[in-house]
Amino acid sequence: MSETTRRILSAVVLVPTFLFCFYYTDWYYLQLYIFCSIAIYIGLKEFYGLANKEDEGKPFEKLGVSTAILLFTIAYLQFLQIQTHNPLPQEYASFISRFFPPNNNLLLPVLFLLFIGVYFLQILSRPLEGALFSTSITIAGVLYLALPNIYFLKLISLEKGIYYVWIVAGVTFLTDTGAYFGGRWFGRHPAGLKVSPKKTWEGYITGILTALVYTYTVTFFWKPATGEEAAFGYFELAFYTPMFSFVTIIGDLAESAMKRDAKIKDSASVIPGHGGFLDLGDAIFFTVPCTYFYLSLKEVLGFVI
Repeated sequence: MSETTRRILSAVVLVPTFLFCFYYTDWYYLQLYIFCSIAIYIGLKEFYGLANKEDEGKPFEKLGVSTAILLFTIAYLQFLQIQTHNPLPQEYASFISRFFPPNNNLLLPVLFLLFIGVYFLQILSRPLEGALFSTSITIAGVLYLALPNIYFLKLISLEKGIYYVWIVAGVTFLTDTGAYFGGRWFGRHPAGLKVSPKKTWEGYITGILTALVYTYTVTFFWKPATGEEAAFGYFELAFYTPMFSFVTIIGDLAESAMKRDAKIKDSASVIPGHGGFLDLGDAIFFTVPCTYFYLSLKEVLGFVI
């Protein structure tokens, strides 16, 4: 079976699963919490596997994974109180807010405790050689996997969050898909990137154009399909889409750099046609937080989001 066929079959399974996770609200996004938690767990295992240098230093895997799941759980409980797509009953929201107030930033204290914890374990159980690598890579893994998933919840919680998810997810995956097929069909001029020498300019251009067609199509049909105005106008999409296609490319190349450093082709073989969770989600780890920051900046400047 060819790689293209495996990619298509994976998409047939993953796309409906993804849509169900962020569209279905009757379970208060429990399915989304489970899906993202599994992604964090598997993704961190892959990341720490890439970063394991044995005698030269290796991450504290159990501490990193448990901290990442804890951070995401706190964010999920806060998200339940602020999302308006299916509000929690008041008594449940009041109970949760006693321990996890939605407006309190509980993530920084947990991250600081992680910082203390990794150094405590390093001093207690390992030689000083490799201490800087072991501690920093443990924290980096938590940030790399937990924060994008947390910002995904923040994105959904916005009034027009469903539209933003359609846009950012489509831009991310169609830039990658368009670049893949564009490179195979039209690729003639290598982009000259050492980290990914097979990438071509034709592939990247095809990816950006594919993303533009997608965002304009979604926006055109958004009001007829939902009865609501699209959050982005066509002029803004002409700016947003190429910019975040570029962010997608950076995210993909960042993970390629990690794999080249680890001297492996794929982070795992969990997803046919893609490899591991890191191979599939590499770019969206960049585009989701950046989209949220972009919208936050718009709000600060006085625009309605």
